[in-house]
Amino acid sequence: MNTPTASPGPGRAEFWQRRTGLIIPLLLLVTGIVLAVGTLTMEVPDNVASPGPQLFPAIIAVGCFVFAVLLGIDTWRRPEPGRVAAPEAGPTAPPAPSAAPPAADRGAGQPADAGPGDATDAVPKPLRVRSNRPAVLGLVGTVAAFIVLLLPLGWILAGAGLFWGVARTLGSRRTVFDIFLAVAISSGIQLAFSAGLGLNLPPGILEGVF
Repeated sequence: MNTPTASPGPGRAEFWQRRTGLIIPLLLLVTGIVLAVGTLTMEVPDNVASPGPQLFPAIIAVGCFVFAVLLGIDTWRRPEPGRVAAPEAGPTAPPAPSAAPPAADRGAGQPADAGPGDATDAVPKPLRVRSNRPAVLGLVGTVAAFIVLLLPLGWILAGAGLFWGVARTLGSRRTVFDIFLAVAISSGIQLAFSAGLGLNLPPGILEGVF
């Protein structure tokens, strides 16, 4: 004789599956640690004026730590829904509405057919959004290309390619506008480092111009 067994509760696999967003705080934490170690071990000449080259990396490192803690707490306390959204299907024809019987044929106690806006309609449960893998792979590829091309091309061209690639991966399709904006951002950062901090980013093939 088989005795019914209670269905097991959510296991550890489901617990962590609903908290995959902790990857982002973990990456921020690792980035902050790397920046902090690099800032503390940076060799700064004695004749460098204040605030010096350690200011900006220190600010970014502190920001990474703060956002990593806040995002980690939020993801831990409010996990993603258990259900995953199904992939989008093609358009289907709506079902034909069934004809209601005449009022005379219905009994006195029989309620009329519920309309589409009836309050008894079931409320759909929240669904977990599927991961956008092409966007993630595009971002990783853009960052990897920036690391490889930084020294040969220089900061202005490699940085512009980084900003343009990120915008393109995230869905922007204004090619000409994005190129001009990316070059303006990378050039502004170059000028801020050279004029404000007295530091030169890798010039690459534009050596002698900046």
